[in-house]
Parts: sequence; C-alpha cells; structure tokens
Amino acid sequence: MMDTANLISILFPIAVIQFVGWAVPGPNHLTIITASVTAGRRAGIRAAMGIATGALTWTLIAVSGIAVVFELFPSLYEALRLFGAGYLVYLGVNAFRAVRRGGMFNLDPNIKSPATYAPFRTAYFVMITNPKAVLFFGSILTAFIPADSPMWLMALIVFQVGVLGVLLNLFAAFLFSSSVFMKSFQAAGTWMSVVFGLLFSVLGLLVVWDVVQSFLGD
Repeated sequence: MMDTANLISILFPIAVIQFVGWAVPGPNHLTIITASVTAGRRAGIRAAMGIATGALTWTLIAVSGIAVVFELFPSLYEALRLFGAGYLVYLGVNAFRAVRRGGMFNLDPNIKSPATYAPFRTAYFVMITNPKAVLFFGSILTAFIPADSPMWLMALIVFQVGVLGVLLNLFAAFLFSSSVFMKSFQAAGTWMSVVFGLLFSVLGLLVVWDVVQSFLGD
C-alpha cells in the first residue's frame, strides 16, 4: 500500500506543472477570452469546460499508455500539430475579418466566430490540438506516473487533473467575463481584434515552422 508521502510526491508535482502550464498565456486563454467577451459569461464557461474536457481526454490518453504511439509513430504527432496550427490560423483569420465590422469583442449573436457560436467545441478542439498539451500530457505527465502504478492511482490522477482543470479554467472564464474586463476589450474592439488575430496566427505559424524544422532536421 502506498503511503501518504509517496502519494503526495506523485500528485503534487503533477498539480504544480498543470498550474504553471495553465498560467502561461496561449491558445487556451485566447479562446476563453474570445468566448467570454464576445458572447458573455455563459459562453466563457462553456469554453472553459471545453478546455477542461480536453485536458481530461489527454489525461486518459496518457494513463492508458496510448501516448507511446506518438513515440513509435512521430509522424502522427507532427500531423496533429499541423492540424492544430491550421485551426489557430483559421481563428486568427476570423479575428482579422471581424475588424471590418468594428471588432470581434461586440456582444452580437450574429458574429460568426467559432469561439462565439460554438465555444465548447472550439475550446475542446483547441485544447486537443494544442502542442503544449501534447507535450505536457504525452511526455511530462507520463514521466511522473510510476510504471507499476495501480489502477486506483491512475484514477486518482485523472480525477485530480480533471477537477483542477475545471477550477482553473472556470476562474479564467469568470475573470474574462467580468464587467471591467469586457468593457475594456469592447472599447478597444478593433485593435484588440488585430492583436488577437496576430496572436492566433503567429502561434499557428510558429508550430508550422517548428514542424518544418523538425522535418528538415531529420
């Protein structure tokens, strides 16, 4: 039977790394911000749950050992990264297109931003194809899971990552959908749309460049 000290030595580092990964700005935060500011708190919460569900999905993949497939077939990993990069560029293009109608941060139900009309699905897809998520759940997380871990420990890790993911991303959704935050973004809707378009697009293009460099390196 595993004692409390050993259990904490496994669960605590996973929680810390998950928190640090969440705190670093990236596609996940941008998606929650877009949903929260353009469609309100309810959409932000849906986006947050999409991110949390994506994290839970990756955790299940990691503990089941499927992540080893990426090591055996690295081309699948690169294909997933390229797919995610393309989607980030697509979100960036949508942000640029919103400039013509006064910015993407207007509470308009007719806005055709994926993060606005389908926040959960968009956030889930962004999380699943996020290279940072692939790195964390495919490599870092599995490094902290002992090879001879019992099923109850696997289930506990999945539960911890799931609960922490929900709490952290709900916090982000409530923060980004606060009246002060929303008014600030809506007041600067046009240039903030340009900023978000650049961020989404640059993040996607950086992934593409990294994949190309990996391919040329081989």
